[in-house]
Amino acid sequence: MEYYWYKRPTSSAPRAVAGGIKAQNKRGAFGQTWWGKEWITTLENFDIGERITRGKSYARKGQVTDLVITAKKGVAAKVQGSRVRPYKVSITLTPYSKEQKELLAQKLTSKPIYIAQLLSGEMPENLARVFKTAGLALFPAKYNDLTTTCSCPDYSNPCKHIAAVVYLMAEAFDQDPFLLFTLRGIDKEEFLRKIGYKRQTATGDDPPAIPEPLPSEHAAFWGYSPSPEPSCTHLSPAVQATMPKRLGSIPYWRSSINFLSAMETTYNLATLLAEKLIDRQRAEQEKVPSESPD
Repeated sequence: MEYYWYKRPTSSAPRAVAGGIKAQNKRGAFGQTWWGKEWITTLENFDIGERITRGKSYARKGQVTDLVITAKKGVAAKVQGSRVRPYKVSITLTPYSKEQKELLAQKLTSKPIYIAQLLSGEMPENLARVFKTAGLALFPAKYNDLTTTCSCPDYSNPCKHIAAVVYLMAEAFDQDPFLLFTLRGIDKEEFLRKIGYKRQTATGDDPPAIPEPLPSEHAAFWGYSPSPEPSCTHLSPAVQATMPKRLGSIPYWRSSINFLSAMETTYNLATLLAEKLIDRQRAEQEKVPSESPD
């Protein structure tokens, strides 16, 4: 008779999650931008078999309940599996050394357009080539560059919980490419201050506004001069939710409804409500003269 000291954990269906982080991608490859696609392609090409692809369904079903990326701790996430408590997942990428951070600062300082593009949600491909020539790795060169842990009992690494977080990270990078630097241990605000970048905000250096003088005649101050009635003409927008569509979906949208579809419906309802209010105001304005005595 043979005895086995180890029992492979059996797979079971994960518990349903309300309000989990659902991937925007419903089918096919993850990543919409070239850098988001490159992140997934790089990891899928590592010699770890098909284990990395096991987390796609978890990412799409919203099993990830929390995901935070910081310069100090890397990725901290929670993934709901078959047990009551969500599993804790951590992912870190080999951080840049002090010398590498200095080199990156030099590269970005010499090309301010790169900083502007990064802050606007774009990763210029020219910057990737600059990284390569400077010997800076933007993406992991091998899977061992990543340190991944999960509190689940699965013996494999990456497990499906880690893989689910990896795929959601691609969508986070799509929205904010600077998170690739954050994963390398670079704090965004600290780095911007270091390279001398200043956000365009109001400061106390602006000259004080000159107060408008009050009229000397009290009648002029308290008097009333009728202003022309505002026009109630209105024109419905040809395209609803233009601003959200321009900005794109927000990261980690927690709903079964697509973000842009939800915003388009909301804008449409707001337009209909505004039209009703304008029509009501116009009707009241037309009614007042007819009821006034001659």
